[in-house]
Amino acid sequence: MVSAFGAGLEGGTTGMTLFIVNTSNAGSGALSVSIDGPSKVKLDCCECPEGYLVTYTPMAPGNYLISIKYGGPQHIVGSPFKAKVTGVRLSGGHSLHETSSVHVETVTKMGSAYSTLSKFSSDASKVVCRGAGLSKAFVGQKNTFTVDCSRAGTNMLMVGVHGPKAPCEEVYVRHMGNKLYNVTYTVREKGDYILIVKWGDENVQESPFQVTVP
Repeated sequence: MVSAFGAGLEGGTTGMTLFIVNTSNAGSGALSVSIDGPSKVKLDCCECPEGYLVTYTPMAPGNYLISIKYGGPQHIVGSPFKAKVTGVRLSGGHSLHETSSVHVETVTKMGSAYSTLSKFSSDASKVVCRGAGLSKAFVGQKNTFTVDCSRAGTNMLMVGVHGPKAPCEEVYVRHMGNKLYNVTYTVREKGDYILIVKWGDENVQESPFQVTVP
């Protein structure tokens, strides 16, 4: 049976949040996630030991409806989930209804039914970010900064960059060893950007960052 868990199913603040869809022992099938709410969200889905880690970036506060389907048109247990997002509006946006969705053809997984995230012990306040790319970026160039998580325990690093109109097309996160990460991103238009860095489900110090592209 497929299930889902994580703070992102209940809500959070504007910026990146996450949840896990547990497909352990469920066999292969098509996973479909759609989110309705007051803003478009950037949806990402990647494999994890239990199944799939889904991250989404709500750009405006309000109520979001998260629908999760697996192997057909039927919702999984608990779906649709209602998430209440608070915080400041991160983009122009509007009050109209927006829908974002992602579809993944999954593979058979055998694994633990326990949350990997719940085993992590971390402290996002001890993450240190450095580099020019945290405050200023240039069109068509590789803008970089480093994230030092060596004293912050164990978790997953999440980085998102959102421009005046849409999310940044390319964000590369490279682990250099000893929980030191190098982040590179490219912007295609001038304006004010929001850069979010999270260690697990928590913003690191000073995140979200305000980035100016002259």
